[in-house]
Amino acid sequence: MKVVYVTSESYIDHSYTIVRELRKHIDDFPVFLQGREKTKEIETWCNKLNAVFVKRKRFRNPVSIFSELGFILRIRKLKPDIVWFNTLTVYQLFLVKLLIKKFLVVVHDIEIHPGGGAVHGTLSVKMAFKFAKRNICVVSKTQAGLFKRSYGIEPKVFQLPIINYYREIANEDIKKEEGSKICFFFFGSIEAYKGIEALIGAAEILEKKGIGFILNIYGKIKYSRGVFSEKMNSLRNVTLYDEFVNYREVHKIYNQNDVIILPYKQVTQCGPLLIAFDELVPAICSDLEGFREYVEDGKNGIVFNNSKEDLADKMKLFIYNPDLILNIKDNIRTETHGEFSMNYLQKSYIENFIDELNP
Repeated sequence: MKVVYVTSESYIDHSYTIVRELRKHIDDFPVFLQGREKTKEIETWCNKLNAVFVKRKRFRNPVSIFSELGFILRIRKLKPDIVWFNTLTVYQLFLVKLLIKKFLVVVHDIEIHPGGGAVHGTLSVKMAFKFAKRNICVVSKTQAGLFKRSYGIEPKVFQLPIINYYREIANEDIKKEEGSKICFFFFGSIEAYKGIEALIGAAEILEKKGIGFILNIYGKIKYSRGVFSEKMNSLRNVTLYDEFVNYREVHKIYNQNDVIILPYKQVTQCGPLLIAFDELVPAICSDLEGFREYVEDGKNGIVFNNSKEDLADKMKLFIYNPDLILNIKDNIRTETHGEFSMNYLQKSYIENFIDELNP
């Protein structure tokens, strides 16, 4: 079976994990990575995985249709059994329907996040829903349920695996100092749907009660910058790193902190949680179906009821009982890794390909 995999710089982390494993099980698995320019990170990624970089022109560029056509024809010449797109531009969607016999399109967000979504990315997803519904596959069971309720079609699920990319490319491996206060952290761009308000509110509650803790927030603020910067700076136990985090620094961040907090208002899949599983870092997550799919409350993470008061209470569980961190780490290692590692999930991926080829 020959499966051609097309991904992009946006999904460089989990694509790495997926390709590394599938190469062990699929005889012929050519990989293309699309991006605007070949950065050092992309070049290293391509070299490690023997992948081909494809320069992508802006959608508004009138000649981009011709470069897209050349790319799709290049794929067609490989005579693949199936082409699996981790990303698809608007032009590619129509060219693929004309020129490729068997293909699947991964959609990472069935619901557009409130206040988010690039114009072209949103348009390409909407066009895929309209013209290629039966080719769409999703990355979580939560998304599959949403898609079926909206379109009456049961999509194939390529469950996102635990992400090991950041640990393998890390610049350095620095551990947190023993005996210091419990370090909570948030990692990722700060957007409207991420629920940062609940996290700040919980920190305020703990400070007013004189409870000792540390909260580090790593990520670029993408809305209400002045309000959040002022609020966080007024809290003595909170440190804000309002900047883009280099890929090679992610592992260090997870190692220097104890518990990640994910207070999202909406989620159907979550990269920071899947990195946390790889790093054996406990997570406190809001009570949403997208988190419940991965997190068993009290076992491999803690769920809070989406209020700042309950989040503060869940943070206190770790502050007053540090052994909870060790217990959750053990459960992640012994149970979660078995359920969500790519080594385990690859069987369902291959079954999806076989099912698509033999409907």
